[in-house]
Order: sequence, then C-alpha cells, then structure tokens
Amino acid sequence: MITSIGIPGLILALLILAVFIGLGILIIKRVTQRSKNPTDDLNAEITNLKKRVYELENDNN
Repeated sequence: MITSIGIPGLILALLILAVFIGLGILIIKRVTQRSKNPTDDLNAEITNLKKRVYELENDNN
C-alpha cells in the first residue's frame, strides 16, 4: 500500500500523474486549435468571396 512505497514514492507518483494530466490538457488544446483554424480560414475566404461578388454586382449596374 502507500506505506510500503514511502513518501518519496508517493511524491514521485503524484509528479508522474501531474505530467500525464498536463500532457492530456496540451493534446486537447492542440486538437481544438487544429480544428478551429481551418474553420476561421474558411470563414475569411467566404467573407472575401461575398465582398467580391458584391463588387462585381455593383460594377455591372
């Protein structure tokens, strides 16, 4: 049990747990960032295309 590994072992186990939790958070942040960037790029491109269509329609009038 906990008493058999001692305090240094417990500290090491908590440190390893903290590292894994930190890695999990970083992975989740990276995945959400990667899925958000293409969406932002597409929204910017759609906005540019809408502006261009509006300009072309006004040029024809």
